[in-house]
Amino acid sequence: MKKTLLILSSLLIISSTLFSQEFKVQVSVSTTIQGTDRKIYENIQKALNDFVNSRKWTNSNYKIEEKIEGSISINIKEHSSQEDFKADFINIQLRRPVYNSSYTTTMLNTQETDYFFKYQEGAPLEFEQNTYYDNLTSTIAFYLYYFLAIDADSFAPSGGVQYFQICQNIVTAAQKSAQKGWKSFENQKNKYWMSENYNNGAYRQMHDVWYNYHLMGLDKMSGDNQSEAKNNILLAIESLQRVNREKTQLVCVQQFIDAKADEIVQIFKNAPDNEKDKVITIMSEINPSNTSKYEQIRTQQNQNTPSGLGSPNSSGGYNNSQF
Repeated sequence: MKKTLLILSSLLIISSTLFSQEFKVQVSVSTTIQGTDRKIYENIQKALNDFVNSRKWTNSNYKIEEKIEGSISINIKEHSSQEDFKADFINIQLRRPVYNSSYTTTMLNTQETDYFFKYQEGAPLEFEQNTYYDNLTSTIAFYLYYFLAIDADSFAPSGGVQYFQICQNIVTAAQKSAQKGWKSFENQKNKYWMSENYNNGAYRQMHDVWYNYHLMGLDKMSGDNQSEAKNNILLAIESLQRVNREKTQLVCVQQFIDAKADEIVQIFKNAPDNEKDKVITIMSEINPSNTSKYEQIRTQQNQNTPSGLGSPNSSGGYNNSQF
């Protein structure tokens, strides 16, 4: 009887693990500091991976194939005291699989520089959305909820609103922090404005951008009606244009462009001329510094190149045959 209960208990634990945690995010910690014990950086990396991937962040259960994938890379350049660290940069990336294909699309590719944090070896990493404990856990948690929000927006209309609100709660709690990245007056690209843009009703169409581009666009590209899928992506780009016209240089728009510019070029290379012209005009208006990139859409794709979705090439770029 005891053996049976032990087996059942083990199965419940395994089942809970497989259908609970939301993330499959790789956290890496490196350093450019010479002659220091690497063990501390390994311990930070392990602690953060456990914090991200073993903790429950929502009330939803995620199957293995539903887990949100991404990466957070921290490069430490200063270790001024036992607990004080300064990172040269943090790279944050979010990826999303495209339905019925082997293709994974980039959703977010952003970076923070000159990032300070404290880490006490062996101490638990604590987090509550309405309480600021330290810069490390609040920053990591912010990006995880930002991941959840963008991902949810890509699957349902305004699906990420609740998670963007949690991002706002984290920002509000962090206003007492002495570290940069949390306050409105510092710059227009930090965590304060990332949250503000998506919680600001004036830019509500940004939620439609993610939904129409992904669920109604990319996810339908492998089906019978690619023209409808591309039209929905064009609708998303038009919504992006309207958001940009509300206010230029928004961080939400810039982040979308940083993630999607090359992909958009490849999608519309074999589109009808009128669609090509419209996309080039819109993207050049939103992102004039890259007009030459969008002009590449006019390059006619080889007629024998198959359509459909594929995988990024080894250099991290896009093969012409993907779309």
